[in-house]
Amino acid sequence: MLRLLLISLLVFGANLLAAQEGAITSPKSETTAPSAGTLAYDPAKLAAAIRDSYYHPDALSGLDCSISVDWPAFFGALKLNLAADRLKAIQGLKIRSQAARDTKPEVTFEWTGGSLDNKEQFEDGLRQTLGGFYQVYWSMVASSPISNAAELSKIEPLPSGEVKVYISSQNVKVVITADKERTPTHYTLDSPAMNGAIDLQYAASPHPVPGDLRRISRMDMSEQIGNSTMNVKLSLDYQTVESFYVPRHVSYDIVGAYSLSMDFSGCSVSKGAIVH
Repeated sequence: MLRLLLISLLVFGANLLAAQEGAITSPKSETTAPSAGTLAYDPAKLAAAIRDSYYHPDALSGLDCSISVDWPAFFGALKLNLAADRLKAIQGLKIRSQAARDTKPEVTFEWTGGSLDNKEQFEDGLRQTLGGFYQVYWSMVASSPISNAAELSKIEPLPSGEVKVYISSQNVKVVITADKERTPTHYTLDSPAMNGAIDLQYAASPHPVPGDLRRISRMDMSEQIGNSTMNVKLSLDYQTVESFYVPRHVSYDIVGAYSLSMDFSGCSVSKGAIVH
C-alpha cells in the first residue's frame, strides 16, 4: 500500500512532464499494533469498513482499451494553432492500450490521417502520459487502501466523527482520513523523497451495495520534491465491461501546464485477484 501510494505520486507527476525510469522496491513492513488509546475502534472492523466503503476492482488484472483524445480542446487550452495537415494527422491517430496491473502498459499507434515528422517524440509523450495515468489508476482507484488490520500503526478518532488511520513502513508514513461512513477522503504522505497529499471525491453508485457504495470521481494530488511543487487534478467516470466498472472518460489537469481529456472505448478486461 505505501509503495503504491508513493509510486503513484512520484511516477504520475514525472511521467506527465518527462520520462522517468526505475522501480521502487516494496519496503519491509515495520508496523505495530494500534496504540492503547484507540482500542475503542476494532482495527479489523475499521479496516474492513474502509475497504467496503467504495468501489475498487481488486479482481481486475488487465484493461485493454482504445483511447481517443480531445485534441482541439488540448491545443486550444495551450493557445497553439497547428497547421491543418498536422492537426489532421493527430486527429486521425488511433491509440490502443493494454494495461496490466504492476506492469508498464503497452501502447500502440495507427496514423490513419497521415504521419508527423516527429511522431516518435509524440508517441513517447503519450506513452509516458498513459503510463502515469495507469500508475494512479491501479494504485489508487483499482486497489484497496488497506489490505488488513496489521498495516495500522495508530487509529485516531476525531471530534467530527471522522477517524485518522496511520500506516508506516521504514521511512514512509501515510495518514488516511476517513469520514463518518469510513470512506477515505484525504491522504498525506511523508518520506525522505517527497511529501504529498491527495483529496478524493466520490460519485454514488447507481445501485449501492457493500464494496460499491460509491466510486472515486475526482482526485486532487499535490507533491513536493525539494523546492518543486506539482498539483494534479484527475477526474473520471465509468462504464461497465463484463462484471467490472472501468474508466469511460478521464480528464486531468496539470495546474499551470495543460489539461487532457480522454475517452476509453472498445474495452476488454482480464481477471486475477491481487496477491497481498
